[in-house]
Amino acid sequence: MKQNFLDMISCLSPSGFEQNLQQYISKTYKSDDNTFEVLEKGELSAIYNKNSDFGIMLAAHADEISLIIDGYNSDGTLHVAKNGGIRTKLYVGCKVKVLTLKNEVLYGVMGLRGNVSAKSDIDIDDLYIDMGYNSKEEAMKFIPIGSYAVHDTDTRELANNRISGRAIDDRIGDYIIHEAAKLAFQNGSKNKIIVTTTTGEENTGRGAYQAVEHYKPQIFVAVDVTYSTDYMGADEPGHVSLGKGGVICNGSIPNRKLNELLRDCAKELNLPIQDEVFAGRTGTDADTAYKAIEGPAILLYSIPLRYMHSPSEVVDFNDVENMIKVLARFLVKINKEFNLLPYEI
Repeated sequence: MKQNFLDMISCLSPSGFEQNLQQYISKTYKSDDNTFEVLEKGELSAIYNKNSDFGIMLAAHADEISLIIDGYNSDGTLHVAKNGGIRTKLYVGCKVKVLTLKNEVLYGVMGLRGNVSAKSDIDIDDLYIDMGYNSKEEAMKFIPIGSYAVHDTDTRELANNRISGRAIDDRIGDYIIHEAAKLAFQNGSKNKIIVTTTTGEENTGRGAYQAVEHYKPQIFVAVDVTYSTDYMGADEPGHVSLGKGGVICNGSIPNRKLNELLRDCAKELNLPIQDEVFAGRTGTDADTAYKAIEGPAILLYSIPLRYMHSPSEVVDFNDVENMIKVLARFLVKINKEFNLLPYEI
């Protein structure tokens, strides 16, 4: 199973051009047990038990952060803008893959205007891409405006079943929701399970909003990454560690009863689970789903991740395997009789 995830990382899927990953997911997970559908904003959904009247949407975003080419410099280098939560310092001196609008992949390196040692901070306008072109005209011939650039890094398996690579945020969520839905169906879940890989989470939230409005699920489960705080120099609040299980979000957006049920499922399986707090916005598709006109009850179940939005994010695959089992159990146990109201009157 792990190979599916490793293959997902190899797909280039910047916000606004998610088709490569979506097509891989459809090819890999389409079966006689589900039906796949695509909506206008590019989100892809696999639906199990399509005729059931109780719908649970599992959502993870298919897009990754990137740079977007928005102009050309006279020397043939490319001017770039942010496409998502870019950390500009992490691009200095890096190799990049440039994805054109014709779905061609070309290669370049990041350049920096001026002396990096003299800069206290690096703005996006300080960066450019050098692809070897000699003039603006030559660059324009090969690289259309609106093309994308992502880090050109390798995926590596580390010690203790850990994996490093770019775009683990949120390829790992895409993998978990599809594996969990498949397992839940095999284990007898009768609920309508809508497995949606959303688009544009890193910049607009366009996919999650349309998917919720279209399918109108009673429950929306967002599976995304969250900050691990267990390494030297981590400056995020909370106590989240690799290898200690998935993370339940506590706050004003998630439904407390769903949190309790997920926690009970982990206990039944004797699997670890962790907690974090986001009192308001969570920075995930859960925020978007919460604002839908007929908003579903929300659950946010996250994967601990080191070095988020870097070319070398790190995840513990033991957490991933545990989360799949817990989420599958959740999908089997819950049904339309479950009371989602936060309190009684």
